[in-house]
Amino acid sequence: MKFPTPSPFEYAARTALVVLTVAVVRYTGFLLDEPGGLDPVFLALVAVTYPAFSYLLALIAANVKRVPE
Repeated sequence: MKFPTPSPFEYAARTALVVLTVAVVRYTGFLLDEPGGLDPVFLALVAVTYPAFSYLLALIAANVKRVPE
């Protein structure tokens, strides 16, 4: 089994970008019916779960056998 070794800075930058994007979309109400406030609990949940799921996807991608073209 192969384990990906991404840079911790890369994970932190991606997580910050995702949390910032979610915060802006929720605050402006871009995809919702009405603009809402910021929900810090939801943003913290996104900040915790995003790196875990992205690492899981990287782990799966590192261990998939590639089919030659």
